[in-house]
Amino acid sequence: MKRLGAVYLFIMALAAVPGVAQAQWAYTSASIHVRAGPAPDYPVIAILPPRFEVMVHGCLGDYSWCDVSVGWDRGWVYAAYLYYPYRGRDVPVIHYGAQIGFAIFGFVLYDYWADHYRHRPFYREREQWVRRYPPPPPPYAAPRVQRPPPPPPPPHGAPGIQRPLPPQAMPPGQRPPPPPKSAPQVQRPPPQRAPDMDRGQPPQKSAPQAQRPQPPHGGPGK
Repeated sequence: MKRLGAVYLFIMALAAVPGVAQAQWAYTSASIHVRAGPAPDYPVIAILPPRFEVMVHGCLGDYSWCDVSVGWDRGWVYAAYLYYPYRGRDVPVIHYGAQIGFAIFGFVLYDYWADHYRHRPFYREREQWVRRYPPPPPPYAAPRVQRPPPPPPPPHGAPGIQRPLPPQAMPPGQRPPPPPKSAPQVQRPPPQRAPDMDRGQPPQKSAPQAQRPQPPHGGPGK
């Protein structure tokens, strides 16, 4: 019972180590180098023959290089020469790493070399390698746009802008009041025009009519 309990604790410890639970097996398609970092000029750790199985712990974000274990050694391999059986055919990890589900790892030279290469002669040259491959800069942050401050409130007593009140809801069953009637318009009589007169000449008087004499009573004819 104690031995089974120790085995169980060992399995749980492996599952808690980052990268161990997600490690997957792949194989080499050609003779490749295992290097101390994800670049073609890092020191060589081992040389692998074709069709050699390795344990892949994870890859860079673009799946160009993968962190693998070869026996007791550990290093980085170019993912174009790593193949994995996927959906009935063998595919390169560099193109199918995301579909396969390989974990994504970063590379920090100080930590990685301190964990795996303390006994290697090139470990003393880590400062030189750090200067050759400086860490990437932090992501660029766009400057924040400063908005102008809001205008100050009007002084006390100054007339403000009166906004119309929103329409109030009528209770059910009640009709809105009719609109106010406009006052009847008073029709004014048209102005009377004076008769047309020639203001330059005075009004002319009509000539008196001549009165004919009447015949006397008892004249001829009686």
